[in-house]
Amino acid sequence: MKKKLVLPGEVIGTSEEFISGEGVFEENGKILSKNVGILKINEKTASVKAENSPVILKTGDVVIGTINNVKGAMAIVSIEKVVGKNRAITGEKIGAIHVSKISSGYVKDVGDEYRMNDSIRAKVVQIVPSVQLSTIELEFGVIRAVCSKCRQVLEKKENMLVCRNCERTEHRKIAKDYGEGQSI
Repeated sequence: MKKKLVLPGEVIGTSEEFISGEGVFEENGKILSKNVGILKINEKTASVKAENSPVILKTGDVVIGTINNVKGAMAIVSIEKVVGKNRAITGEKIGAIHVSKISSGYVKDVGDEYRMNDSIRAKVVQIVPSVQLSTIELEFGVIRAVCSKCRQVLEKKENMLVCRNCERTEHRKIAKDYGEGQSI
């Protein structure tokens, strides 16, 4: 079957012909498209696969974000993008990393691992009732940080971060590929 692009509200058929699938709805016995997308008819089910659909966070997504606040047992993250997606996120864009989800080892204080404005990569582990993130695995953690003293970008040296400008060393829960050209 040739691909057919349909628009929202376009009549696809009748409820006698098709069962409503994803991306369609029934109104007064007619099956209509909800989205701009490609019409798919499988057996008796009509559906529309949205073209370039909005990004809605889901469990398992890998995200890039910035630490907005560190307080108590939590780091608050402003989520900027889902890795592998080119569209902006719709819906909730604030997540939290609980102290127990930072590292596989014991973490006493969130402020020892994350600081304000650190760029991080994390995995979404919960959506409802709030977005919860984890950085336990090696590929997750800080991907870019700046010196707490002079605000220059820190460089990875073994398991520490070093400032070339003021020679200060700092600790973070860093991703295994820290500083390898990731962008937000």
